[in-house]
Amino acid sequence: MEEEEKNKRLNGCRNINLEDSISRRIILASGSPRRKKILENLRIDFDVIKPSGAVEKLFKNPRKTVVYNSSIKAQFVYNHAIINNLNYRNCIIAGFDTIVYFNGRNLGKPQGADQAYDFLQTLSGRIHRVITGVSIIDFKTGSIVSGSETTIVKFRSLSSGQITDYLSVEDVFDKAGAYDISGYGATLVEKINGCFYNVAGLPVYRFFELLKEI
Repeated sequence: MEEEEKNKRLNGCRNINLEDSISRRIILASGSPRRKKILENLRIDFDVIKPSGAVEKLFKNPRKTVVYNSSIKAQFVYNHAIINNLNYRNCIIAGFDTIVYFNGRNLGKPQGADQAYDFLQTLSGRIHRVITGVSIIDFKTGSIVSGSETTIVKFRSLSSGQITDYLSVEDVFDKAGAYDISGYGATLVEKINGCFYNVAGLPVYRFFELLKEI
């Protein structure tokens, strides 16, 4: 049963070659506990610096939005390390940004309970896209590579009571689209097409592919 569940979570994720271990320390430019947990599960050596001063932007093109925002988060941490003379010479800085995109609308982190309810009601019974931007900076050279990953998610039809019940048990205010697929939010999802970990905020395959470029 445990192996079956693991295979479900890997649904849509391409095979990752981990034969070449990461010898350089990763600096995670994110305050997301879900991204932190994924890196911990991968047994990657990393530190966390929150890019609290990075100013994000919203573009009409959702891919442009996430790639830009992931890059400024990584750049903010890169600049912070240089200004504060941190010993990150042999490190790689990784920034991420995730949005839920439906019918031309970017559903980011809800600003309150009413908006969280609106997001889930909007997604109920419908298909949406989860798009994550990934940007990696080589601290040695300052060079940056970026990419993105998209996963298609279908919600099951949710009643008003089910939405209210969900919002009463899970903190969604730091989660794009007002749900967490790696938590109780899994009960909202009927099926996905693509990488599970992308919906959780860190597309593992895309991340490792970009690391190869560095």
